[in-house]
Amino acid sequence: MDNYTEQIVKKNPDAKQRLLLVGAVFVTMLGVAAMLCYDMSVGVMVLAAGCFLIYFAKNQQSQEYEYVFVNADCDIARISNKQNRKEVFSIKGGDVQKVLLYNSQQFQNELEANGSLVIKDFTSGDKSKQDDWYMFITNSNGKTVAVGLELDDKTKTYVDVYYKNKGNISGVNSSFRN
Repeated sequence: MDNYTEQIVKKNPDAKQRLLLVGAVFVTMLGVAAMLCYDMSVGVMVLAAGCFLIYFAKNQQSQEYEYVFVNADCDIARISNKQNRKEVFSIKGGDVQKVLLYNSQQFQNELEANGSLVIKDFTSGDKSKQDDWYMFITNSNGKTVAVGLELDDKTKTYVDVYYKNKGNISGVNSSFRN
């Protein structure tokens, strides 16, 4: 029988997503101005493009990450606008080398030792929750990847069981039980 846990993390919109929304509103206002002051047909086209961009940008504002752990494997999906679900990354338990706290010296040492480390961030982006961010150092397609996840207490306990022998996890395990 497989052991299973899942967690949903709401992602805060980043600067790029906010800028897209502001740009979309600006294009829409240009369309209205073009309709009133220049040419109705050009204005309608620009207005329609702006409305489409606003729709797209609003969908990008509401994002969540879903972590599904089955035994030692983890599938990560991005859910946009509470409707569209897309698999974005998978962690195979056998490929995980280490699980480190994001704010730990061990992770800083890993960054310094491996200049080509690829970082995949699947956290909320909320800096006040950095103490709950864990970096899963794994191999993916021949590259070393640090996958950032924001774990709640239930998921920390689960990770503690399945990843306790991964690298220097013994120091991390005690923090899983906080």
